[in-house]
Amino acid sequence: MDMVIDKIGTINNIVEPKKSSPSASAKVAKKNDSILISSEGKKAAEVSKISHVVKASSDIRTERVTEIKQQIAQGAYNFDKPEILEMVADRIASFLARK
Repeated sequence: MDMVIDKIGTINNIVEPKKSSPSASAKVAKKNDSILISSEGKKAAEVSKISHVVKASSDIRTERVTEIKQQIAQGAYNFDKPEILEMVADRIASFLARK
């Protein structure tokens, strides 16, 4: 008894995949993403940046103010610059004028 096997298919009948070219929509130039920040957003970013800088700065001025307050309370602080006295007096006067 001879056994005969039918051909399943030949190698020559294999369909080659088509090479596709880029579609028309793919040829369109891609647009760059962009954002627009409102003036309020810019101000908020600036305030945030400034507050970070202030928080990161040293607190030497507070120590100096405390030291001068103690000297004034003890009567040991000497005002040796008249322009500073005038500036402080002007600020106090303008503050009191607002009330």
